[in-house]
Amino acid sequence: MQWLLEYSENYRAQLRQGPFFTNLSRADQPNDLQWVHQLIHQSREFTQALCLRYSLCQDKRFQPVFAEHAVEEADHPDQLIAWMKEHGFLNGVEPCSVPATLETMNTLSFCWRSAMRDPHDLQVVALNVLSEGVAFDFYSAVIPVLKKLKIHTGRYWGVHADVDMHHLTMGLDLCDEVAPNSAKGQLYHRTLWQSATLYHQMLSSWVGERVEPISLLI
Repeated sequence: MQWLLEYSENYRAQLRQGPFFTNLSRADQPNDLQWVHQLIHQSREFTQALCLRYSLCQDKRFQPVFAEHAVEEADHPDQLIAWMKEHGFLNGVEPCSVPATLETMNTLSFCWRSAMRDPHDLQVVALNVLSEGVAFDFYSAVIPVLKKLKIHTGRYWGVHADVDMHHLTMGLDLCDEVAPNSAKGQLYHRTLWQSATLYHQMLSSWVGERVEPISLLI
């Protein structure tokens, strides 16, 4: 559904104009990247939600897609922790010793709820099309900064650069082709907007900002 991808890109473009990406462009030392303590919360729980999604799936059409996605994400939290240790972000403390922001918890709760309760097509919209699209934008912006700061090491960052664009379309071919003004299309759109708003608020909270919801496309 090309319209769905276009709507998602519109919402992602709004995120890319937000406080997180503005703040990221000004980073000139590793200490400016303290938001990695929030990223580890997101990485751990999003990965766990993907595993739960697969374990609960009884639809043989979606099972292979959900399994592939979960497997490809499974070791990402450990890779991130290794990178944090290497570059002094942990200093002997536990990886999740910094509490998650409320906005991070809200976003993760949305992901857990989607994995547990949403129909499979809505899970694809929320956890693939939008979530992985935002992830692609995030890593595409962060990686050049890491290279500038000479801390682009290990597998974690490069793996994301390679797979997120693939992950955002996984399962979309299994969803019904619907028009944007249909009842199902409007539900898909609402899910995109809700997910985009939560990610916008989450990323903004990582740099100490509070933001209003993303503007809803009419």
